[in-house]
Amino acid sequence: MTSLTKSQEYPSFALQNLLTHKSVKLVFYYLLLLLMSLVGIIYGYYFSEQFFATEKLYLFDSILNGFKIVWLIPLPYAILNFYSFIRYPVFNNPQPKPVASGFAHKLYFRYITRGLNPNLIADNVATAYVLLNKVLPQKNWLIEVVTDHPLDPRIDDECVQVILVPTSYNAPNGSKYKARSLHYAIYASTARPNDWIVHLDEETQFEEATIKSIYQFASEEHQDVLDGKRKYARIGQGVILYGARKIMHWVTTLADSIRVGDDYGRFRLQYEHGKAYFGMHGSFIVIQNRVEKAIGMDHGPSASITEDAYFALVAQSMGIEFAFINTYMYEKSPFSIKDFIKQRRRWFGGLWLCATDKRIRIKERFILVTFMVFWSFSWLCILIVYVNIFRPTGTPTWLAICGGVSFAYYICLYLIGFLQTFRWQDGKRRFLKLLLAQILFIPAFSFMESVSVIYGLLVPPKEFYIVQKEM
Repeated sequence: MTSLTKSQEYPSFALQNLLTHKSVKLVFYYLLLLLMSLVGIIYGYYFSEQFFATEKLYLFDSILNGFKIVWLIPLPYAILNFYSFIRYPVFNNPQPKPVASGFAHKLYFRYITRGLNPNLIADNVATAYVLLNKVLPQKNWLIEVVTDHPLDPRIDDECVQVILVPTSYNAPNGSKYKARSLHYAIYASTARPNDWIVHLDEETQFEEATIKSIYQFASEEHQDVLDGKRKYARIGQGVILYGARKIMHWVTTLADSIRVGDDYGRFRLQYEHGKAYFGMHGSFIVIQNRVEKAIGMDHGPSASITEDAYFALVAQSMGIEFAFINTYMYEKSPFSIKDFIKQRRRWFGGLWLCATDKRIRIKERFILVTFMVFWSFSWLCILIVYVNIFRPTGTPTWLAICGGVSFAYYICLYLIGFLQTFRWQDGKRRFLKLLLAQILFIPAFSFMESVSVIYGLLVPPKEFYIVQKEM
């Protein structure tokens, strides 16, 4: 007679174990948030006038103390991210439901590329093709490759289509770069109004759980529109991880941990409230085709540097809502520090163009303007933090604590991003080494981010810089 395991004999036992495991993770998660808050307060208190009271201030010390007022600028942003971490626990990832058969529309997985990395595109299309065949009926999906140069996806199937953007094509409003190609694809695609578009960069990868979550999101949104809950289906976006697959450059990959933390911080918070005040990423956008057509991608040259953020602000001004999809996609970090800096510079300059574009109402731009002011001063905030460590002066206690908390929450973004990207199960020694590197190299990452901002301030970007995607 075959003996049963405890989990087989009592089906609820496995569930109980799972719940206990999740509860333990949740406790450690909130302890981490509490610890970071305490670290910020203690750090600020220690480097304040309580321990470094200065009877006689030299000119440099007086100037330094005056500049410390900029520590207040990032505080609202830091608190916003931290509130999101508390309100929406990062490690609470629900399992997607099994794929139902009642959805009558297609998901168009749309890769956008210049066509200069044909091997990369072919590999990712092949991987996506296998996964989609495994998870969804063929009637429910299609892969599109939108390219400026001819390429061969190397799969001879009607489920894989190539849209070649003519070199002679000019968008009516003069949009350039990626926006031009995306606008052309809106009208060249075979997608019907109620089909869904999943926007992907050429290096974007995903897994089975991602497909199921997107399918579930599209099905529920479509039904909500049919039920009259809203006029337009919401635009969805999830989280992109940068170090969970093949890593090309360890420094830029660890530096990109902050982007993952940012996704779970301010980006998730805005999406959970149906908004996109900070804009959105250009990859992993899930949108119904008729909604995309209503917004359009052709918003002129100034909107083409960060076309994704401008698109989001226009959508928001039309009353279209947004949603957070609690799942992942995977991309690579820049292959060099030079590309990293140029990438950030493009974002910085492009977002300033969005924030100051008067075609969009100020109430839609106000939060982005506020964030851009913080970003413009970020290099100074970080510089003063490090100078204060080596030359502490009599900073008012309240101001020092504000600065300490902001800096601690800044570090928290890196840690949250790291813990979501790298897994203990992949090797304890590797995990601990990377965690140590993540923490120790934060000053270097801060320097890289600061150089990007200063570069963007001194030499604003005038074109869409594309980082290297293929070796």
